[in-house]
Amino acid sequence: MDKRPAAAAVGPPYLPAELIPDIARHLKTLQDFFSLRAACRAYCAALPPSRAVLAAQPPHLLVPQHSPSRSQLALVHLPRRLLLRFREPSPISSAVLASDGARVVTYDHLARELAVTHLLSGERVRVPDAPSLFSHAVLAGDLVLLIAPGWVHYCRLSDGRWRGEYCRLRDDSPWRGAFFNGLHMMVDMRSVNGVLYVLLNTCQLAVAELLDNKVELVLLGGEVDEYVRNAWMESKIFMLGECAGEPLLIFKVSTEPAYKLFRWKSGEDRWVKATSLGRRTLFMSSNGFDAWLGPDSPGVRGDCIYEALPRAAGWSEYSLVDGTSELIGIEYQGAPEVDVARTQVWMLPSLF
Repeated sequence: MDKRPAAAAVGPPYLPAELIPDIARHLKTLQDFFSLRAACRAYCAALPPSRAVLAAQPPHLLVPQHSPSRSQLALVHLPRRLLLRFREPSPISSAVLASDGARVVTYDHLARELAVTHLLSGERVRVPDAPSLFSHAVLAGDLVLLIAPGWVHYCRLSDGRWRGEYCRLRDDSPWRGAFFNGLHMMVDMRSVNGVLYVLLNTCQLAVAELLDNKVELVLLGGEVDEYVRNAWMESKIFMLGECAGEPLLIFKVSTEPAYKLFRWKSGEDRWVKATSLGRRTLFMSSNGFDAWLGPDSPGVRGDCIYEALPRAAGWSEYSLVDGTSELIGIEYQGAPEVDVARTQVWMLPSLF
């Protein structure tokens, strides 16, 4: 009879939890990231969705997907141009309005409820009694802004109280009498380094102060120069963006698409033409400007503008270097019909 001890059972190799964040930094898809988180509680605790562990993740396009049972959202992985399985931590059933790359704004028209949802953690803030008349939405930290020409509704997520005000120049502004007794047509807003900037229908830039019963504007600089006016005449669409801590004036001058950019030169208080973004990349959607990524971001080209297509699954890539544009179409099961208006926004994991 063999007296040798039985061999010990051999289990799967175990990696200490403290090594998991280093491994996660090399993963190339969110599916792999969430599979690693799901391996055990220790791994999940070691991998909170954060910039530190998601820095290597490329941008994704958040797209609608329909099935016989329900409508949901899916993710398109940009470099691989493939649809990824994506189950939102908190299912999103309302219409998606906007994104800042890390969170999305949704609106339930029947309930008149707006919500801001963190796509990876599932944290959601609901705000009832949201206004129904607005052109687009903007996220600015704790603020959500619903913008209509000359008017803004805004709410701090911390208190859930809506305020709606016209935008007027401050009493001591030297340009106060230039437009309709101080009433300006505001078309866009953007928070840059904690300053809330406003773009007027004249393409002028202003700083806004949100008060209890009004929004006061202070114009920066005088009238725009001929280069801005020429781009303005060519374009039907212009918006306020941001890159590297500077406000950007973005003109979409054709449907190819093509763009003209101007950055704000604070020392001279004027727009100057921008022919480079320093290898950075802008992301836009039908809502307007979404976010930007720094140089050498994984999976995207620098000095480019990526825009989600409004009536097809995919995006466009416009190069500021040579002025060329490429349309990228994606086919996937459950996609809405072609030419059906859809809201596709950007999800940028490295901003979480």
